[in-house]
Amino acid sequence: MNAEAGDEQPRPTNRRLFFALWPDAAVRTQIVRATREPVRLSGGGRPVPKDRLHVTVAFLGGLTEAGLEVARSVPPIAVGPFDLALDRLGVFANGGVLWLGPSTVPAALVELERKLWNDLEEHGFMREERIYQPHVTLARRARPVEAELPALQWHVTELALVESLPDGRNVHYEVLETWRL
Repeated sequence: MNAEAGDEQPRPTNRRLFFALWPDAAVRTQIVRATREPVRLSGGGRPVPKDRLHVTVAFLGGLTEAGLEVARSVPPIAVGPFDLALDRLGVFANGGVLWLGPSTVPAALVELERKLWNDLEEHGFMREERIYQPHVTLARRARPVEAELPALQWHVTELALVESLPDGRNVHYEVLETWRL
């Protein structure tokens, strides 16, 4: 954003927030390199920029400042660090989303998602109805791709609270806070 001093855009009244596993630069680079060809083969899908790659754990939607403070009060969730092997490509048919995820979801991630939502529900948040399927979105408007890729190993150590901010026709993600697992 190119704003003069004191000319910053005000934050929206309802802030779009989610909890996520936020990879470091080395893991992001691995993901981009390993999936470059599948993304290309996905039929002209719109690739997700490298700086937006993440695994959502709990999508909260639009929150007021008070809601944000309540969400911030929920972590930390003590499950300990864990390894996540990203080794499976898929496409969500309803949105044409090409994704990379684990063939086997680590028990610690299952526990993290369950405990986080249990705590969020105690504070009045509504859990999404769909079954949790951890994944990294690689491209939108994509077609299914058959491709072999090596398992990408990610040592997950933190949970992040992230805000989705409008950025022209796209979005920009800003990590607001992180907690050690």
